[in-house]
Amino acid sequence: MSIASLEGAKKTVFFPFQGKNWATKVLIGTGIALANFIIPLVPLIPIYGYAMQIGKRIVQHNEDPALPDWNDWGLYFSDGIKLFGANILYTLPGILLLIIGYVLMFLGNFSFLFDPNFYMTTEASPSYFLFSMIGTFGGIFLIIFGILLGLAGSFLALPALGHLLARGEFEAAFRIREWWPVFKANWSGYLLALALFYGITIGLTWIPYILYFTIVLCILLPVALSAMMFLSNIIHVSLIAVTYRDGVNTLAGQE
Repeated sequence: MSIASLEGAKKTVFFPFQGKNWATKVLIGTGIALANFIIPLVPLIPIYGYAMQIGKRIVQHNEDPALPDWNDWGLYFSDGIKLFGANILYTLPGILLLIIGYVLMFLGNFSFLFDPNFYMTTEASPSYFLFSMIGTFGGIFLIIFGILLGLAGSFLALPALGHLLARGEFEAAFRIREWWPVFKANWSGYLLALALFYGITIGLTWIPYILYFTIVLCILLPVALSAMMFLSNIIHVSLIAVTYRDGVNTLAGQE
């Protein structure tokens, strides 16, 4: 593991709580994420766009992660659509397989509801056992494969989204020949970034759960969930940007 990757990763974890007016900026981001409980998905777009500004400064200007001012909403929406859309496309195959797997398990185990003979006899038909077995094992297989495909998509999305940050173009995320050398030059850094992201997300998730189990503070649960959503997004994109920048620097040093 390169020293650059480790140092960059450390900075991405704590930067949201540093800098001028960081509390106000985090509070604004939390408020936007809170609106997600009223209008699902739409508030996520400017959050992704805000995170993209952080990532672009890291990749394009070689700056440390820092919270910018909330002052360009048009740019946040336009960039947010690019980053959100590319991320969804990389993880969508795994998500679809998971959904199909759960649906197949449901249909297999409750296929008797669609059998007209079930309502006229107390004995289960042989076809029910057949469909139940097919649904259960087929669903489990698709779910496992969907999880693996989702993890692979999330991993490959790291260098792809990093290339999007570097170029500022939606199509850049899918120009594999361009970002693949960067990935190869710092694949261990990407493993670290993925592990850190999941670790940080799990850690942040525990905060709302702690509030949930308290009678008084449980009213703050939506706010805590919104803060977690905002922080995990900006930290995720910052990890992507720092790891991509390290890959570019490593690749340049090899030439």
